Amino acid sequence: MNKHAIKRPIVWAFGFFIAGITMPFFALLACVVLYWVYRYKPVFIFAVFFVVGAWRVEQSVFSHTYEIIADVAFSGVVVDTGYTAGGNQRAVVRGLHPSTGRRVRVMAYIRPHLPHVRLGQEVTMMGELLPLGHQFQQLRSQKIDATMWPENINRGDVRRTPMVFLREFRDSLASVYDQILPQRESAVIKSMVLGDRLDLDRELADLYRVMGIFHILSISGLHITVLMLAANRLLSLVVAERRSVGIVIAVMVLYCLMTGAAVATVRAVTMGGVLVGAKLFYRDYDLLASVSFAGIVLLLHEPLYLSNVGFQLSFAAVFGIGVLTQPVKRLLAMLNCPRMLQTELAVGTAAVVSTYIVFAHHFFEIPLYSVLGNLVVAPTVALIIVSGILVGLIGLVFMPGAELLSGVVYFILRFYEAAAVFFSELPFAMLTTGGGNLMVSALAVMVLCTFAYAFHAFGDELKKRMGYFVVSIALLIAAVFFHQNPMRMQLTEFENYTVKRLGGDTLVLGAPHGGEIQLIDYLDRYAVRRASLLLTTPPHPNDTARLEQILPRFQTIYLPAHAEGTTLSLMELAFYELDMPTVVYLHHGDIRTRNDVEVQVFALPLGQFEYKIRMG
Repeated sequence: MNKHAIKRPIVWAFGFFIAGITMPFFALLACVVLYWVYRYKPVFIFAVFFVVGAWRVEQSVFSHTYEIIADVAFSGVVVDTGYTAGGNQRAVVRGLHPSTGRRVRVMAYIRPHLPHVRLGQEVTMMGELLPLGHQFQQLRSQKIDATMWPENINRGDVRRTPMVFLREFRDSLASVYDQILPQRESAVIKSMVLGDRLDLDRELADLYRVMGIFHILSISGLHITVLMLAANRLLSLVVAERRSVGIVIAVMVLYCLMTGAAVATVRAVTMGGVLVGAKLFYRDYDLLASVSFAGIVLLLHEPLYLSNVGFQLSFAAVFGIGVLTQPVKRLLAMLNCPRMLQTELAVGTAAVVSTYIVFAHHFFEIPLYSVLGNLVVAPTVALIIVSGILVGLIGLVFMPGAELLSGVVYFILRFYEAAAVFFSELPFAMLTTGGGNLMVSALAVMVLCTFAYAFHAFGDELKKRMGYFVVSIALLIAAVFFHQNPMRMQLTEFENYTVKRLGGDTLVLGAPHGGEIQLIDYLDRYAVRRASLLLTTPPHPNDTARLEQILPRFQTIYLPAHAEGTTLSLMELAFYELDMPTVVYLHHGDIRTRNDVEVQVFALPLGQFEYKIRMG
C-alpha cells in the first residue's frame, strides 16, 4: 500500500478516534494490520488519534464527584440557565470544589419557592453536593461534575461578560417574536432561530416528529449553511471576499454561543467555517472531510458526546448525504425517476434513511414518511430561516416593519402545521421497529454500506456486488426476527408486572399500580404487537389513567370473573376513543391455550388470581 492508497485520511482519523473512545483494542489491532499486512507506514498518525481518544474518554469519565458532600456552601458564577419540565430552574454554576479546590461545574435544580438566578450572577448555594447518578452520560456530556438541590441561595452581582450580552440580545429577539406572533408560532420560530424550546408546544413538536421535520426546530447544518451563504453573499457586495469570509465566521461563532452552543450547532458552524474558509485557500469543499474534522473537534472537547442522540442523528445525516447520495441517485435513474427530481430526492433520502438506524435504536420507531415530509417543506425552509432572523432584527428598531414581514413567517408555519397533521393521520406514520440492540444496528449500517458499495459499480460488477447487498439484508432480517422472537422463554420483571416471552407470544401479568412506563418501553424495544394482559387484581377507578397508557398495546385482556360488570364500564371509559380489545373473564380452574401458551387459573383470597403459565 503506497502513501496515496488511503483517500481522505481525516475520515480514517475520525474513525480511529471513535474507536479509541469505544473499543481501543480493535483500534490497535487495525493499526497492526495496516502496518504489517498493507505496509502503510503513516499508520502511526491513526495510532495517535486512537490513543488520544482513549485518553480523553478516561479523563471525562473519571473527573467528577463520586461522593455525597452534606451541608456544603458552594460558590460560583452561573454560566447557563434553563427550566425543567417540572418548573424548576436549571442552572449550571462554575466554581471551586469545596473539598479538592479544583474548578468544577455543578448542575443546580432550583425549586420554584427559592430565588431564581441570572446568567453571569455570582451565587452561593447551601445543600448537598451529589454525584451524577443515573444521569451520568447526559450530564457528563455537558461537562457537569456534580448536581445539587440547594436549600438556600444567596445571590450576588451579575458579571457583564460577553455571554451575558449575547444572552440578553437573544432575549430581546425573543420578545419581538412574542409581541408580534401568536404564542404557538412564536415558540416555533424561537426554537428555529434562537434554540429556545422552553415554550414549544409538545403536541406540535410530536406532529413535526411524525412528519420527519423535527430537525428544523434545532439550529443545525441546514440553518447554519443558509445563514452563512446568505451573509457571505451579502457582505461580498461591500467588502473583499476574503474579509467577508472572516466576518461571517466570527458572526457565526457568536451566533452559536448566543443560541446555547448545542452539539448540532457547533458541528454545523465548524463545517460551515470549513465551507466558506475553503475559498481563502482556493480549495474544493469536501463534505466527508469537513464533517470528520468537526467530529474530531467536538470529541476532543467532550468524548461522551458520542453517546448523545443529537450527535448521532446529526453526524448520521451528514455522513449519509456524503456516502449515499450518488448511489441513491443512480438507483432513482434506473427506476426512471424524472431527472429534475433526482438530486433533491437523493439527498433527502440519503439523509433520512441514515437517521432511521438511530431512531430505531434509541426510540424503537421511525417516521415512515419523513422523506416526503422533508420534500414538502424543503422549498420554504431557507425563506423562513432568513425571514425569522430579519423579523427579530428589524423588530428591535422598527416594530411595524417586523409586523409586516412576520406574515411570511406566520403563514409558512401554519402550512407546516397543516402538513404535519396530514402526515400524522396516514397509516403507519410512526412505524414501530423495536431497537436497542447493537448487533441489529451494526447490521443496519452494513446494509447501507453494501448498498453504497454496490451502486458505485456498473454492469457485471454491479450484479456481483448486489449479492453482498442481498446477503446483508438477509442477515439484518434474521437478526431482527431473532431479537424480537426468542427461541426459549424470556422472563422480565418490572415494578408490578412480569413479562413472559416465547417466540411471537407475549404474556404480561400484573396490576396497574406502577411500572407502566417501563412496561411500554420494554414492549416498544422488542416491537411486541401480539401481547395478552392478565390482570391479577380487578382494576380500580383510580387506575383509569394507567389503563389508558397500557391497554392499547394488548389484543386480549384477561380478568377475574368476579370483576365482570363493574370492570367492563371502567374498560370502556379507558377506551372511549379506541377500539376495545377482547376481554375474557376467567374462573377458577380455567385453562386457556393460544398457540404454544397454556394458562391455568387458580383462585386466591381477596378476589385475586394466580396464573400457572406453560409456554412451549
